[in-house]
This record gives sequence, C-alpha cells and structure tokens, in this order.
Amino acid sequence: MDVSESALQRILSQLRGGESSLPWSQRRELVQAIGESLNAGHTSESGLGLIRELAADAKWEVRRAVADLLPLLPDHDFDGLVAQLSTDSNAYVRRSVERAVKLRRVNQRAAARAKRSLDQVSEHFQSIESRHGKAAANKAMRMCERYSELLVGSMVHDLRSILTHLKLNCHSLITEVSGQSDARAKRLGGRVRSDLEFLELAIEDMRAFTQPVPTERQAERLAVVVAEAVELARDNVRKVGFDPKPVVVQVQVAESIVVEIARHQIVMALANVLKNALEAFVVSGDAFREGKIDIEAVLSGKQVSIVVVDNGQGMSDEEADTLRLLTPGRRNKTKKHSSGYGLPIAARNLAAHGGSLTLESRENEGTAVTMALPLRSR
Repeated sequence: MDVSESALQRILSQLRGGESSLPWSQRRELVQAIGESLNAGHTSESGLGLIRELAADAKWEVRRAVADLLPLLPDHDFDGLVAQLSTDSNAYVRRSVERAVKLRRVNQRAAARAKRSLDQVSEHFQSIESRHGKAAANKAMRMCERYSELLVGSMVHDLRSILTHLKLNCHSLITEVSGQSDARAKRLGGRVRSDLEFLELAIEDMRAFTQPVPTERQAERLAVVVAEAVELARDNVRKVGFDPKPVVVQVQVAESIVVEIARHQIVMALANVLKNALEAFVVSGDAFREGKIDIEAVLSGKQVSIVVVDNGQGMSDEEADTLRLLTPGRRNKTKKHSSGYGLPIAARNLAAHGGSLTLESRENEGTAVTMALPLRSR
C-alpha cells in the first residue's frame, strides 16, 4: 500500500471529513504499512494522525492493528492510545494493548540496564584515571576496545556465512514470488530484499569497526579530505535509495590547514557523520526535504575542529544521550539504515589520531557534530 506523505495526507483528510473509500481490510493494511515505516525509523505526522483516527475505527480488526503497533509510537501517542484502547469493547484489542504495554516495559528496563552498565564502565575508567593517571585509563580503555573489536570480528565471520546461505535461499524465493499476481506477496518479497540489503550493510559496518587503524600518517590538506568525504557521503546515501540533491552542503575549510592522518580512516569518519546529517532530512519513504548542512573548520591552538551543523529533524534528548555514548550497535532509530556503528567508527578513527567527537542535538531544530584533530606538527 502507498504510504507516501501525499497519500497519507489525502487519506487522513478523507477520514477527518467523515468519508473513506477504503474497505476495512485496506484500512488494516494501512495501519500495518505505517507500522513498518515506524519500525524503519520514519515518523510522519500524517501517519501518526492516521493511527490516531483509526484507533477509533468501527472495525475491531483495524483497532487491534493499531494496538499491535503501540510499542513503536512516540511516548505522547503511546500513552494516549493505551488509555483509549485499554477499555475497548473488544477483548482481542484489549489483549493486544496489554501485550504492547508489557513489551514497552521490557524495552524500557533493557534500556535502563544498558545505561547503568555503561555508567558503571565510565565510573571504572574515571576511578582508574584518578588512581593511576590518564595514560593508564586510556590504556585500559584501548584494551576494552580491542576486546570488543575481537568479539565483533568473530560475530562478523559467523554472520557472513549465515548471510551467504540466507541470500541464496531468499533470492530464489523472491524471484518465485515476484512472478505471482498477489500484491501482498510481492510487497513481502520486496521487504525481505530490503532487510537482506540492510543486514549486509550492517555486517559491513561491523567489519569496518573491527579493522585496526593504520599507524602510518601522511600530511593532507583538510579541504581536500572534507571534499572527498562529502562525495562519499552522498554516494552512500544514493546507494540506499535516497536523492540528496535538495540538501545544500556549504563548506568553509581554509586551503592552508594541513593534518597528519591515515587518510582513508578520517575520510570514513567524516563521511559517516555527513551521511547521518543528510539522512536527517528524510521526510517520508525515500523523499528528502530541502535543508542545509554547514561544514566549518575552526582552528584552536594545536588542533582543528571540523564542525558539521544541519537544520534537519534533530533528536530527542533521550536519543541524543544514547548516541553520545558512542557505543557500537546502538542504532539511531530516526535513521532508516542506521546500523549503530557509523558514529562509533568515526569516534574510534578520530581517537586513534589523538582527536575526539562530540554531538549536540535538539528535536526539530538540528544537530551539531564537532570532530577535533591535532594539526600537523612542524
């Protein structure tokens, strides 16, 4: 079913006007399609508006479909619809609400446990630093990072083997399904193909995270490195089906700035940050809205800060706090193709050069990422 922004707006207008040409089975499919979009990280006001309207649908099957996707909704919609549907006249709907509430609690507890664990790790590093100095704390951190790289590396090896067989079997199935006239079967086949492509992308990001950063450094003009990263980010966005043309990228980097770096790793770090910035302008499906990304190099003492500022959708405080931890595998749910490794790879590559990465974001306003690098020693 078409879940483009224009289609959602048209259907929402019809429903609010008291008319709808959609049979109840298609209204249920519409709810499920919006749920798939939410699960992929897309939040649309029209889509959420339709969910609110269809929560009062005359058919209990449609209301149950709404109840089934409650865990995917933002907090304010979740609370309101739980209150509404928990007293529904249909027992199936009420049971779906109960499951949704339990799942939400499980997810919240898991997130809280993960945050406590990360806080404990941070406290341990601070304790090591206070007792034995910053050098000892950095060494301990690097040992932990190396252990995680080895662990992820072994997982990547196993996942690649699984993916090879999965792709062969699924592609055969998709080819068979594509020849059928059943629209739902074709849609499911397309979804499987998309999931496989994302899995392959995630595994590649995991592999990149495990690769050691070369110790060799070459003097490079920062302006050239940034220009290469911009093009790589645009190419990476196109590979996942987006057109970045509506987003204007403005670069202010003096030609005189020179850094000593392992070129590929810093280009990758910048490109990962820029890809995130570009994807902040996705409004629905594969469509981009107009926007702007400013990239500026700021000199300060013996280092240069590359500041990337976008006026995209931004992130909630909770989402931004999660990403600031730079823990691999913690996905940015606002991004369709987020593997959770992009920013950790960037931060790791910068740290290996004696640099750092920090992030600030405000919902509906935009995001600023600052990447610091030492200047070339003379």
